[in-house]
Amino acid sequence: MNFSTKKIYFRSNHKTITFNMDDSIILSGSDKPKLADAKAWMRFLQIFTLTLGSGLMLAGIIFFFAYNWEHMHRFVKMGIAVALILAVFAVAVKVKMSDFTRKITVFALCVLVGVFWAIFGQVYQTKADSYVFFLTWAFCILVWVYIADFYPLWTFFIALFSMGVVPLFPNGDWFTTVLMFYGAAWISFFILASKYLPCLSAPPSWFTSLLFTIEFGVAVSVVCLVIFSEVSALNLLIAFAVTAATIWFALKQKGIWLYSMLFLGALSVLECVFIRCLSHDLGGLLLHLMLSAAALAGAAFAIVEQYRKWKQEKTETSTKQSVIDNGK
Repeated sequence: MNFSTKKIYFRSNHKTITFNMDDSIILSGSDKPKLADAKAWMRFLQIFTLTLGSGLMLAGIIFFFAYNWEHMHRFVKMGIAVALILAVFAVAVKVKMSDFTRKITVFALCVLVGVFWAIFGQVYQTKADSYVFFLTWAFCILVWVYIADFYPLWTFFIALFSMGVVPLFPNGDWFTTVLMFYGAAWISFFILASKYLPCLSAPPSWFTSLLFTIEFGVAVSVVCLVIFSEVSALNLLIAFAVTAATIWFALKQKGIWLYSMLFLGALSVLECVFIRCLSHDLGGLLLHLMLSAAALAGAAFAIVEQYRKWKQEKTETSTKQSVIDNGK
């Protein structure tokens, strides 16, 4: 630390922070992004190999049943499935392992439950509709999904539950309306329930961005349908509300993925307008291509500029926090 009459220099983490006497701060030094070290790469390889191994094991189990299906007695089929479920459950409960490994084990357990119900339906020829199978599977693993508090598993559960519920929605104009309300219910649940349910942690940014992306995609499809055909005013109003909520969340979260999806949706709507309004001769096609290229270039420029702005804000915030921590 160097003292002078006008400035104070403080060196930390290969950077020099200059405190002027007028309370301004100058940050100089290396601004290179941090690279992953050996420990981070080892962590990534452990997660990758564990996930890949679990997936291959489950694929092997499924192909084992498929290949030897005709040569196995029905009680053997169900007995093997039940034995696998009990064995994986015992490993998840009794074996000492890291938290992430245990969650992956519970994920595999939930998949095996679906394998059991598929075998049960084939053995006894229940002839149940597909949505009944997915709903049964989802309800059987609900407690494990909640206790695990693992958002990739929550994503899997929502997919199963949706494949069981969405086919029950009414057809026609009301389908997209109910679908948007359905998506909004899931988003509201994960944003609000984490504050009140003890075992549910706050959802990560990728998870909420995924839910908003799907919801926004439905809203964009509604707007595109309005351009080509008649859609009820309620559908269009809900689509605008979903779009406004997505814009608000993207700006609040400062996530470039969801921000990019907003422009992708706008470009999709613009393409529908071009297809509907421009002529289909050579001149109209050239004009369509020129306008689409200009819109795409403008969207890319806006996304890159916004990303730079948010990145600069995060850098300034982290710098101020480092100064505060060093001062303490």
